[in-house]
Amino acid sequence: MKNIILLCLLGLAYFTQAQTTTTIASPWPTDGPQPDREIYTYTRSADDQFVLNWEMAIPSGGNYVNKNSYSGGRFDYKHFVDGGNIAVGASMGWNSFDEYTPARIYDRPDGSGAIYSDMVRHVYTLPIAINAFYYFNKRNVKPYIGLGLGTSYSEQESFFNIYVVKESNWGFLVKPEIGLQLEINETFGLATYATYNYATNRSNSFNIDYFASFNIGAGLYWEW
Repeated sequence: MKNIILLCLLGLAYFTQAQTTTTIASPWPTDGPQPDREIYTYTRSADDQFVLNWEMAIPSGGNYVNKNSYSGGRFDYKHFVDGGNIAVGASMGWNSFDEYTPARIYDRPDGSGAIYSDMVRHVYTLPIAINAFYYFNKRNVKPYIGLGLGTSYSEQESFFNIYVVKESNWGFLVKPEIGLQLEINETFGLATYATYNYATNRSNSFNIDYFASFNIGAGLYWEW
């Protein structure tokens, strides 16, 4: 799991090449008043944005865990096309779900016996997506909508008595999103969003056909 996260971070860092804000200078028109014949400037909107978020997740499908996750996060890189309202980029998130199940009787799959035990269930998810966003406004208050497509890596674990059952898998990911950003200054701001993550991860061992969750995040962004 750590190796996968490290490789993804390195790939995202390579993808996010910085582009500096451009200042364009032109002379004042020659027919302007003499005292005002100076240099004026125009600063273009930022082209690139990086966002660091804390994230909570509410399971909505899969039937393996039902308890909310509060230990999650997400990195986002966004590039604004020609400095306009449309942005494209990449994101990588992670969530950790834990759930305790009181003691009960579990039958063996082959029917040869049973065991009485409590159980602790863990699910780790690592969604990676290519995203597109539309910003309705680029200054001060910035509402937006977006859609992401990609893949989701997941690990499922069950701890009961002295036994551990573990499985990992990959699935296709789709995640529509709405969000809002509040500008603090020309470089930094606050970010919040809500997204629905649907992934096709399957596991016969844990009777999982898919995994879905409502994710809510908040964090900081900076632009250049």
